[in-house]
Amino acid sequence: MAYLNILVAIPTYRNDGRTIRFTLEGLTKQTYKDFSVLILYKPSEGDRTLEVVEEFKKYLDIMVIYQNEGYIEEAMNLIYSNANADLLLTIDDDNIPDPNWVLDHKKFHEKYEMLGVARGKVIRKNQNLNNKKLLKDFAKKIIYRQFSELFDGYSGYLTIYGIPNDRPVRSAGDLIKTITVTAENMSVKREVYKDFRLPCHTLRGFHHENILTLHAIMKGYFTAEINGGVEKEIERMNYGVKKDSLSTPTTLKGRINLIAEHYLFPYASNLMGFKPRDLRFIRKLLLLSYRGLEKEAVKLGLDLAIKGIEEGLEPRNIRERLKLGLDSIVQGEINI
Repeated sequence: MAYLNILVAIPTYRNDGRTIRFTLEGLTKQTYKDFSVLILYKPSEGDRTLEVVEEFKKYLDIMVIYQNEGYIEEAMNLIYSNANADLLLTIDDDNIPDPNWVLDHKKFHEKYEMLGVARGKVIRKNQNLNNKKLLKDFAKKIIYRQFSELFDGYSGYLTIYGIPNDRPVRSAGDLIKTITVTAENMSVKREVYKDFRLPCHTLRGFHHENILTLHAIMKGYFTAEINGGVEKEIERMNYGVKKDSLSTPTTLKGRINLIAEHYLFPYASNLMGFKPRDLRFIRKLLLLSYRGLEKEAVKLGLDLAIKGIEEGLEPRNIRERLKLGLDSIVQGEINI
């Protein structure tokens, strides 16, 4: 493969420069240094993130783009539309890249020409924390069937219901095929991201990376977790970052939101050309396995997916209905 032009993108909002400093510091220590950095910055009152970014401009080739409205999906779309590198890497503003992070991603994309999207390893601040536990064991057994042979050999795959799921799969050498990639540690070939935009139908962007991987698969690429590209996750609260994490919320409303967005995914799956099957059947079974607010969240997500698919609702209409539905389930945010 020819020379790869590389861009590292960091979306940031209300970080106040507290943890992004360590992210940028990690980028200055990369063994492979031929890359540029894009900061996707959403301003907030009193935020000092750009002051920290300015300090690192003497060490890194940094460009800043402003996000004036929207959520994480709009942020990622700004990254996709402004990037023009052969290889786009993304990292969160509270992760520290290993010195070989850029080099590892580069090597894997050079080795595997049809690797469209890659996920690197993340050392968690809490290794026991796993959002997939939101999905109960009973439900996981029900929705195990894969959508089609396109997902043969995939650990993280799409079910016939258009809902992502995980299963144990033996590693094929130095990578494992999966659609469950995370933008906190991700690399994407230009051929995959340049004609891709997220539909902007959620609030927290849960599984937004899976929409990208489905797009890559439809284009003939495969997606995988690589044995390398290591990052370490920072405990945000230890550094005074008050903004709740999108993927690991500390509020009841935030966690209910994730459950609803998980079961809303069939709507996005349908938009990407993977039309879900038997949604009303799985809805009945899933509602038998949940109780209380979790049950209401599952119902909200699936009902929105079904209605959105059947009536051809626009993504922003889905987002507004999701917001109203969550407000009706949980009035205000309650710390747990």
